[in-house]
Amino acid sequence: MRKVLVASAALLFTAMTSAHAATKSNDKTIDRDFARLSVDGQKAFADIYQAQKFLSANQTTQALPLLQDAQVRLQKATKDNRKFMKAESELTPASSAPPKSPNHVVSNTPESWVPVVGLYVVTDEMAPEKKAALNTANQHLQQGQPQQASQDLQVVGQDVDFIMGLAPLEKTTATVYRASVLLDGGDQKDSIDALNQVLDNVVFVDADSVESFAPASSAAPKSTKKAS
Repeated sequence: MRKVLVASAALLFTAMTSAHAATKSNDKTIDRDFARLSVDGQKAFADIYQAQKFLSANQTTQALPLLQDAQVRLQKATKDNRKFMKAESELTPASSAPPKSPNHVVSNTPESWVPVVGLYVVTDEMAPEKKAALNTANQHLQQGQPQQASQDLQVVGQDVDFIMGLAPLEKTTATVYRASVLLDGGDQKDSIDALNQVLDNVVFVDADSVESFAPASSAAPKSTKKAS
């Protein structure tokens, strides 16, 4: 059976093959899925995605404050109890994870990671309106609006699964700072390249696998998602 991932357009990911066994979603489990993310990490990446969007549209003045806020959020995320230490080589990407750039090098050095973004994935083909609803659900989840995401998933009305994007904290912080400095100096192209690098460093994994990495106090119970 062919399976596809439909991701938020704001995340710049396109449809691709997925090997997920999916379950269904309801309000309670969507809230629980969203609670697995670092609050400040999620907000930092919402800033980063929006800044990238502005830069791509040559709206540089709107992008700089977002990058500055992202730096503040990332600093706060260093105290998040969802943070954990692992080498990237120890993480197992989800089968539906977006492909890395050809230049990406997997690190064997342990570093701090935080869960910063979630995506719902689906099995089988969907009607265009359901694909659009799933894209919107992922956008709402990215923007910190789980209730709206729940409403969108009611339109989808079929099996979904949840994967999480993990960001290397120190590496992300340094690269966002570099993007901000470049942009402040008028170098829009290299600033965009730096933000692309930030996004490429995110590792998508099955959500339940993160529970074995994060401190016990922050581990969320496994979800069984059901759509009505």
